[in-house]
Amino acid sequence: MGARRRGRWLPEEAVSIPQEARGGPVRDVRPSATVWAWIRTYRGVDRRVEARAIAATTDAVLIEWGSGQAATAAWGVADCGEASSGVSAAS
Repeated sequence: MGARRRGRWLPEEAVSIPQEARGGPVRDVRPSATVWAWIRTYRGVDRRVEARAIAATTDAVLIEWGSGQAATAAWGVADCGEASSGVSAAS
């Protein structure tokens, strides 16, 4: 789960895949796509979050979750060559 700091909720940071594994070129996802994604936190906890796919390559997708100043993002592996990062489209 997230943490509170100065009365605000902050989402947990997730582990991103290394830059070498992301492929290229990076393209923006316009408009951003709402997705459900599995993230792994630095504590090793797997968590499913509702997120937005905001950028993608042929091998990876950048997802963002949370909102405003509490938003955080991480790169994950795309599982079907589009904005998906172990991610399925939200219904």
